[in-house]
Formats: sequence, C-alpha cells, structure tokens
Amino acid sequence: MTVEEDSDNRRINLKSKDGVVFEIQSSAAKISQLVMTTIDLDDEDEDDESNPTVEIPKVESACLSKVVEFCNHHANEPLRPIRTPLEGNTLEEVVTQEWYRQFVSVEQSLLFQLVQAANYMEIQPLLDLACLQVSTILMGKSAEEIRVILNIPKMTAEEEAKARREHRWVFED
Repeated sequence: MTVEEDSDNRRINLKSKDGVVFEIQSSAAKISQLVMTTIDLDDEDEDDESNPTVEIPKVESACLSKVVEFCNHHANEPLRPIRTPLEGNTLEEVVTQEWYRQFVSVEQSLLFQLVQAANYMEIQPLLDLACLQVSTILMGKSAEEIRVILNIPKMTAEEEAKARREHRWVFED
C-alpha cells in the first residue's frame, strides 16, 4: 500500500529541535520506532480531530525535512534490504534503487546528521543507508584522513603511542 492509497489518512506532526513542524501520514511515520512508541498509531477510537505531535528534540529542521522525505518515499517504494556481507565496494554496486543513492548524495555534515537522526528516531532502513554511504566515503582512507573526516581530535603523544601499540593495523600504510 502506498501513502496515496493509505485508507488511514491520519496525519502526525513531527516537531524539530528548532520548532519547525512537519506533517506526515501515519503510514509513512510508522517506519520510526520512536514515533510508534510515542503515539498509538493503531488507535481507531481517535476522537481528537487534531494531529498528534511528536517532539523530535535532537533533530534540526533541515535534517528532519530529509527524514520526512525518506519516510514518504519509503512508504511508496521501500528500500531493498542492504545485505551483508556487502555485494560490492561502492554505493552503486550495493544499492540498486537510484532514488536512494541520490538521497544520500548530500554534504557530509547533513549525512552525519541523517545517521544521528535515523539512530535517534529508530529508522533502521535510513540508518543502514546513511551508514553505508559513510562507509563508502571512508573506504581506502588513511587513519589521518578518517580522523579529519570524522572530526576526531588529534591524540596526544602518549595516546598515539598507546594506540600504535594496541592497534598496529590502524597505523599501517
């Protein structure tokens, strides 16, 4: 059943950290375990005409807008499961659906926000897709390049010496 065919026209409001409200059909919102546990989407005896509002205090509006876009699209065309071990080394080899590949082709900062939002809202398909994109970005990079990409602070001399002893494989070139 697609969002358009959804006989349950009930809508839900998702309120971002910065106070912006996004309206979404319940059929699309059901992908989020956070939303499912916050409100009872299966309650047929809903006397209240207003849309229930779910606060999403850890997600800014720019990111929540993308999350809603993902949920709406996923309700119409679910993401095919990402199987492990991965069937390739690139996003194109693993994800055959063009829309989803384009969806995660965003600036790194937004991609990392999507990972955090998907994790917080418990949207497993989005989390899998965004993490896959992060992994393709990190593939083949040195430890120093990964540190910069992930914005990990430089280690002190003592921390680096300890890490080199305990995790030699990370520092191999």
